[in-house]
Amino acid sequence: MKLLRLEFFKCRRRKILLVCAAVLAAELLWLVTTFLRQDAEDLRQGWMLLLYNLAMVDAIIMPISVATIASRNCELEHKGTTLKLLETMAAPGRLYGAKLTWGALVLAALLIIRWALFMGVGILWQFPGEVPWGRFGIFTLISWAVSMMVYALQQGLSLRFPNQAVALVCGISGSFLGILSLLFPPALTRCIPWGYYGLLSLVGMNWDPDTRFTWFYWEWPAPMDAALLCLWAALFLIVGRALFVRKEV
Repeated sequence: MKLLRLEFFKCRRRKILLVCAAVLAAELLWLVTTFLRQDAEDLRQGWMLLLYNLAMVDAIIMPISVATIASRNCELEHKGTTLKLLETMAAPGRLYGAKLTWGALVLAALLIIRWALFMGVGILWQFPGEVPWGRFGIFTLISWAVSMMVYALQQGLSLRFPNQAVALVCGISGSFLGILSLLFPPALTRCIPWGYYGLLSLVGMNWDPDTRFTWFYWEWPAPMDAALLCLWAALFLIVGRALFVRKEV
């Protein structure tokens, strides 16, 4: 707990709240702009349209956002002898775990606030049908799980390389591959970590080329995809921790 409190103390002036606020503002602007372009017929599927677009927006925004949060948390350790001083107080494995826990709590807070924000948007927009409290909660949990998998990758890179451009370039590339993966067949998307935002979506879409009519439907992620997500997370966690523990300071 002392190490976790230290992580929050160190990040007081790292503008983490500003980064999280920017993420929420960007997603809110994107979704509101999307809804304003829809007609009354499209908004009859408002809740499914909202979750479908949130999954797409996550694939674009969350990879670079997670990379930024991880970088802001880890870059201090590369300045001066900070890392050496910290490792005189605690084992490298414990430091790595404290940082990972810090990231889990920050991302959980961010996504819970987003859950409340967009539930409010749907209610105020008066989307028809029953409010999908449960599905929205599951969607938030899935988003957190995928974001933690990406965070494990980004934390490993941020702790391994003093130059944070390496981790940020990975995040930017992840955003590009995340949205591009929505066009790939599922078998290929499973090989792209950032593609799991779309792969585990709770809403599917069909489009009729003759009538140009689009409709959405509820679906559940395949158990195999959830298992692969856990394998990706375990891989990034194990490799990242091993590289950090063996790092010369």
